[in-house]
Amino acid sequence: MEGESSSLQIHRTSSIENEPRTLSIDQIQYAREAAMYVVNTRTIEEAMNIFTQ
Repeated sequence: MEGESSSLQIHRTSSIENEPRTLSIDQIQYAREAAMYVVNTRTIEEAMNIFTQ
């Protein structure tokens, strides 16, 4: 086995690739407004179903 080179390669990815994306302030505000719309226009049961799907 002398002289043989290993063809095993390790593929690495940055841990940042596995992290969830962060929302911008505008996206957070939009989500808040959408959530308030659901709460104000649906029954509590319907809203809970929407938020937990």
